[in-house]
Amino acid sequence: MGRAMLIVVILMCSIYAGIMTTMHRNILSVPNIITRNMIIKQAESVSDYALRNAVQNSIAYGQQAGEASLIKWNEYYTNFNIQNCTIDSINYTFVSGTNNSYRAISHVSGNLMGQSIYYRAEIAFSFPAIAIMDLDYCIYLEMNQPQFNPSWQWNTVIDNSDNENNANFSGNVDTRPHGTGVDGWKAASFGEASGGAIDGVIWHEGNETMVVASNFTLMTFAKINKGRTAATLQWLPPDPDDPAIADLGWGNIRRKPTGAIWLLNNTIHFTCTTVDGITVEVTAPHTPDAKWPHNKDPWHHFALTYNRGQVKGYIDGVLVGTASNTLYPLYKPSAIQNKGFYLGREYYGTPQSGDAFHYMYGMMDQVAMVPRTLTDAEIAAYVAQVINPVTVSYIRD
Repeated sequence: MGRAMLIVVILMCSIYAGIMTTMHRNILSVPNIITRNMIIKQAESVSDYALRNAVQNSIAYGQQAGEASLIKWNEYYTNFNIQNCTIDSINYTFVSGTNNSYRAISHVSGNLMGQSIYYRAEIAFSFPAIAIMDLDYCIYLEMNQPQFNPSWQWNTVIDNSDNENNANFSGNVDTRPHGTGVDGWKAASFGEASGGAIDGVIWHEGNETMVVASNFTLMTFAKINKGRTAATLQWLPPDPDDPAIADLGWGNIRRKPTGAIWLLNNTIHFTCTTVDGITVEVTAPHTPDAKWPHNKDPWHHFALTYNRGQVKGYIDGVLVGTASNTLYPLYKPSAIQNKGFYLGREYYGTPQSGDAFHYMYGMMDQVAMVPRTLTDAEIAAYVAQVINPVTVSYIRD
C-alpha cells in the first residue's frame, strides 16, 4: 500500500511539474505573442497606406497605357520606414481595352523585438479611380436642386463649395429633373423652358473668394444644341477696378475675358487676357450634337487652365491645345482680375453697340472654377470619375 501511494505521489508530482513547465513556457511566450500581434497590426496599417498610394498612382500610370495593352510596373523602396515596418515594393498591373482594369500589390516587412513578419496585400478595380479631389473650389454648381424657382432661395443656384457663392439666374433657365444630369440626376437647361424669355444666364457678381489672376481652372459638362453656331459656357468678365486696366482703357478691354470657354462656328475657344491686354487663346473643333430633350445625348466636358501666361484647353478630359504669350516663359503675366462668373452668355458690363452675347442653348452641369492650375492627369481623372465611376473588384489582405 505504501509503495502504491508513493508511485501515485510521484506521478502526480510529475504531472504537476509538467503542467507548471508548460504554463511557465506559455507565460514566457506571451510577450512574443503580444509583440507579433503589434507588428502585424502595424503592417496592416502600413499596407493600407501603400495601397492608397497605389490607387493615386493609377491615374498617372493609366495615362501611359495605350489601347489594348498590358503594362506592368514595379516600384522598389529603399528604407521607406513607417513605425517598425518598411514598404519594400508595390507591383502594378494595368490592362487597357474594352474593360480597363488595374491591380496593385503591396509588399511590407516588419521587425519588432525579434519578431519579424512579411505582409502582402492587393486591390483590383476598374480604371480609373481617384480619391475625392479636394479642389478648393471658388464656386461649384452641381445643379442638383429643385426647380429653379422664385419662391425658393430667391432665384439662386446653390453653390456646393465651401464659399456659399450661390449664383443668380434669370431668363430662360431651369432644371431638367428627369435623370439627365451628368451624374444621373439634374442639370441646368438654357433656352428651352416654356413660357420663359428667349435667353437665359446664371451669374455671380463676384467677391474676394472668386477673384483669380495668376492661376486658375474653369470646368463644365455641357450639351450644346445641334445646329447652334455660337454658345458661351463660362465667361469671367474683367474687373474695371483692376489697376492693370487703367493703362489699357476699359473700352479696349471690356470685350476680352479674364477667362472663357465659348463656341463659335463649330470651334471651341479657350480664351484668357493678360494684364498687358494680350489675348492668349486655344481653339479646337467641336460640332454640337445635342437634341432636345437631351436624355440620350452624350455629355462633353470642357476645361481651361491658366498658368501665368499659358493657356491649355481640354475636351472630354483630353488636352487639345496649348498657347502662351509671345515671351513665355521669360515673361509670365497674370490675367486681368475677373469681376464675377457668368454661365450661358458673354458679359461686357453695360450693353453697348457691337456686343454679341452668344447665348447658350442646351444644358450644363457640374460647373466649377478652381483657384489653381489643374494638371492633365487631374482633369482626365476628374472626367473619368464622373462618367465611369470606379468599380472595386476585390481587396485582399
